[in-house]
Amino acid sequence: MKIVKVPNAEIIAPKGGAFAYKTAPHLPSAHMVSLFIGKRGSGKSVAMTNMVRMLNYDILYVISPTFKSNSLLLKDLNIDPDNVFDNPDDTSCVDEIIKRVEQERDDLEMYLKDKAEYEYLVAMLKRNDGDIPDELLLKFYNGMVFAPPYHKYGGRNPFIGLIIDDAQSSKLFSTKKISNLTIKHRHIGAFDSDRPSLGLSMFFLVQNYSCKQGGLDRSIRNNCTNAVVFKSKDETELAKISSEMSGEVSKDDFMTAYNYAMEDGDYPFLFVDLHRRKNDHPSMFRSRYDKFICLE
Repeated sequence: MKIVKVPNAEIIAPKGGAFAYKTAPHLPSAHMVSLFIGKRGSGKSVAMTNMVRMLNYDILYVISPTFKSNSLLLKDLNIDPDNVFDNPDDTSCVDEIIKRVEQERDDLEMYLKDKAEYEYLVAMLKRNDGDIPDELLLKFYNGMVFAPPYHKYGGRNPFIGLIIDDAQSSKLFSTKKISNLTIKHRHIGAFDSDRPSLGLSMFFLVQNYSCKQGGLDRSIRNNCTNAVVFKSKDETELAKISSEMSGEVSKDDFMTAYNYAMEDGDYPFLFVDLHRRKNDHPSMFRSRYDKFICLE
């Protein structure tokens, strides 16, 4: 085989990447699309709560008909009850969440604009400049001092997540709204500048990986960055999960890791990170979150 190089045609990757938020070394990269797959009572809510708690989001939204009744989850994750949408048949909740994320973007843009004006004012005051515009003086003078603008996240992008629970077979899943949001989840709240979009992570808690109606659309499954798989007697579903992940992992490796995790103590589940940090994570498989399964 002969290779002929083409000059000036190399691929140049853009700066940044798919995961704009820094998370602790032992945690998955963000933003993410996480699937929690298990039958009723398997422990999906507990596993999700622990992951989300460790990730320490600034803002969490929830779409679930049952979440408000679980006060422990609301308390553990410090979720504002106004951010819980309890009717997954009302798909306008997706539009409302996007609207709120974009409002966070607008608030941040306004803060950055005000901050630049405030710094300009301070510089003029230090120079004892006599031509300071009155509107600039009035904007930041609070009656005693010139106060800088305030942003509740200190001028950084807020870290935002969305939890979807007990919503299978609802209109949320039978329409394309949640699929479209999943496809563009990293790009919600985009800036006109090259500043990374706010985006949001998505956590799906489902009893079935796929079903004929109201299940996880293939576009959601294809955008999955990590998955938590609980014990299942449905060999067909396990085969489908391993098959759709086969671009990243072989079916045999998946089942070897799965079988080990299911026999590893109480509350077993297999955590599969399809975008593991190779410098920090020796394997894409874990038994729960605290034990890497390293296959030879």
